[in-house]
Amino acid sequence: MDDAQPHHETEQETELFKADHPQGPPEWQAAWPDPAAFLEAYYGLSGEIGVLQKNPPSFLLKQAELTCRLDFTRDPVEAERFHAEAAILLHLRLASGQVDVPEPLAAADGTWVVEPDGTDVELPLSARLLTLPQAEPSTKSLRPSSDASARIGTYLAHLIRDLEAAQPGESDDDMPLLRATSDLRQAGPAIVKLLRDVSDADIRDPIAKVMVSALRRVQPLGPHLRTQLIHHHPIGIDLLGQIVDGNWQPSGFVDPSPLGQGWVVALLAASCAELVGMGTDGALDILPAVMAFHAHYPLLAEEVKALWPLTVVRIGLLRSTAERQAAHGTATAAVDSVLEEARRRFDVASSVHPAVMEAALFDALGWPLPETPELELLLPEIDATQIRLVDLSVESPLFVAGNFEDPDIDWRLLARAAWETQMGATRFGEFRLSRSLQQDRAENQNFALHVDFCLPAGAQVHAPIGGMLKQLDGRLVLSGKEATLQLEGLDCILADETALFAGDRMGIVAGREGSVGGLRIRLCREPDLTPPLFATERMAGAWKRLALSPSLILGTNLDAPASRAASPVRGWRDRLYDSHGRCFVDLSGAAGLLGYGHPVMAEAAYSQWLLLNGLAGTKAQADFRTALLAHMPKRFDRVLALSDGMQAMEFAHELARAHSGDDKPLRIADERRTGFGRLGDVFWQFERDEDMPDIIVTGSPVPGEALAAVIVSSDRLPPALLETLPAPTAGAVACRIGTAVLETLDDEPLREQAREVGEALHHHLQSLLKDRPALAAIEGEGLAIDLVLEGMEPMELARTVAGHGVLLHATGGDRVALTAPLCLSITAVDRLVRALDLALPLAHPSVAQPEAPQQEASETSLPDSSDHPI
Repeated sequence: MDDAQPHHETEQETELFKADHPQGPPEWQAAWPDPAAFLEAYYGLSGEIGVLQKNPPSFLLKQAELTCRLDFTRDPVEAERFHAEAAILLHLRLASGQVDVPEPLAAADGTWVVEPDGTDVELPLSARLLTLPQAEPSTKSLRPSSDASARIGTYLAHLIRDLEAAQPGESDDDMPLLRATSDLRQAGPAIVKLLRDVSDADIRDPIAKVMVSALRRVQPLGPHLRTQLIHHHPIGIDLLGQIVDGNWQPSGFVDPSPLGQGWVVALLAASCAELVGMGTDGALDILPAVMAFHAHYPLLAEEVKALWPLTVVRIGLLRSTAERQAAHGTATAAVDSVLEEARRRFDVASSVHPAVMEAALFDALGWPLPETPELELLLPEIDATQIRLVDLSVESPLFVAGNFEDPDIDWRLLARAAWETQMGATRFGEFRLSRSLQQDRAENQNFALHVDFCLPAGAQVHAPIGGMLKQLDGRLVLSGKEATLQLEGLDCILADETALFAGDRMGIVAGREGSVGGLRIRLCREPDLTPPLFATERMAGAWKRLALSPSLILGTNLDAPASRAASPVRGWRDRLYDSHGRCFVDLSGAAGLLGYGHPVMAEAAYSQWLLLNGLAGTKAQADFRTALLAHMPKRFDRVLALSDGMQAMEFAHELARAHSGDDKPLRIADERRTGFGRLGDVFWQFERDEDMPDIIVTGSPVPGEALAAVIVSSDRLPPALLETLPAPTAGAVACRIGTAVLETLDDEPLREQAREVGEALHHHLQSLLKDRPALAAIEGEGLAIDLVLEGMEPMELARTVAGHGVLLHATGGDRVALTAPLCLSITAVDRLVRALDLALPLAHPSVAQPEAPQQEASETSLPDSSDHPI
């Protein structure tokens, strides 16, 4: 593989040459034909001429709607390549309806490659003319998103199929003229040659180390990788597309020179190298493209294994080329920009362990899990039936009244579980609720990849596998052929590099005699990989391929039940949690006034359920009416109806119509969203008005229950209306909870908190108005606000914001409603504003908005000091 890379023109270079000599700089004129005269003589074409690249020269011809590329060469081998490329391009244009490619134009004599006889030009000389597809370049229209990445993957699958049909032979011997300079099969020598010119060891050595590691993973796979005609630069500036339904759709390529024999997976790897770091998911940005490619052109297992190492090699080649150019070339802003981007992508690619990316790829493609090895027991002398498991999942009954916010709660509950038998253990593969509180992280790292095990100190620990023993950062590591075991909490007197057989004694559980000690256990298939204590939900499937369950060596099942599809299972205050521990700030109104999980509401429900859950006429219902009236001005003394919010408002209008004969129409105060202190400074919004309303409609203080009320003065009640009052449908339990909520609103300083947080919320939302044209206005106040949209569907905004962990309610029309509980925190407000900042398009569409929050931590990073061992 030669170190010279095909020239890729920048946007500045693709502009038409505006100098006095459109055939190029003056020094070219003696060496190459005048392009305008040549086109006129051999093709009968004329138009505006511009320079594309310098050596050998290429020119751009623009004539009306036609854009052509003229290439010259004096190299006989390159001339033969022109002929081969013409045959391939013609085949692609005839056979493919899915890929747009340049079209060779025949000269006046009918040939695809012009070879003058020497009467008017210096020989040897060959030339070809290609019509370029009419399309949008990716550099102008491609925006980072998973959908855009998937569309690229689909295009690549179509391209590889078309190239398979168009190739002139099946081996390098059949295509000697189509050997691309960027063939990854020859990456090793190319890396050596490039890095030889980089003298700074601090730059050179890390690149070399990563490249050697990647090439070693590819080497044994090489014989199993499919080989055919491919395009070695399938995306990037060579990629063209069409705008379809408002989205940029990849459709073809500009330059045929990267066509050549190569590994099928190398085409995908070259594309992945461009996608890494393009979006917000780092190395995982490649997954949508790979999944789409595999759906249309299935990969072999060996190709999946080779894909990420080849992607890293491709990125390393780009970095090495940029480093050499920066070290030996002229420093320019363009060179510095290329180098900065090459370094950034290299850092992203090299920060992820290749085994983790391989597992992520297999998981994304739905590959079966590898076989589980058979291991011996770690603690053969204990009775595994005495191990008590502790449930730390999101649905655990052990978590009440927010006790999961205690940073030591998992340890406390584990110690309690171990109290009876002196043996207790956490569960492997469990989404931990206590790890789901990190609202400053893009994703929770809460999927347990380890087991913490309480057991008597001094218990004998034996090697479950044969292998080599070593101490590493406070952990005892036993590396074997089948797996690698990592232990914390073990007293071991064996020296480093001690070789053990399966069943050999390793040590004892640390701790004083008679006490309960603890082991932290991790098992992994990869010898040089330390699984983190916890993984994110997105990486859980990948890590399940790498991290083995300690159940294999403890003789009993310590695995958490497989979690069903993520759905809401728990709420606490202003937050909602699904079964995988994802945390959402709920501003849809479903959290009610006090928020989720308030102990007062739970106690009221429990106490009343022990007594009665009847319907109309219960004492609980009478108590609720009394409590509601106690919060009203004295003249309002009658609760006419208890129903849902819509029916209550309809009944209020019926009541107003019954007074239609009066001189003065009745005023209705709609307090369904604004009442009960949501505005902060007043309990009811109508308290600010000079004129008192005649009818008050409240919302339900208990979400989902029919406790919305219509309240009037007795002197305003038409006697005939008493015969048509709707029967209440709320049960006694709902009424008792409603009473408890009203009493709590008097006892707790929630209204002051609502006022302060509401002011901060309104201030932050107002700041979005200036550069977010889709946000036309902000109406309402306190914790009841409407976002008025322009040019954006409410459901679209609600869905996008939900993807960032905030739930809103699209009311229809042009509005999204924000109805928060009185316990809304400033942290939740910050999260809302960040979500809206990402979801609402900027006033300048050229600035791309990321699709999802940036993941802040690598999946391969070691746990921080807060993850203390037992």
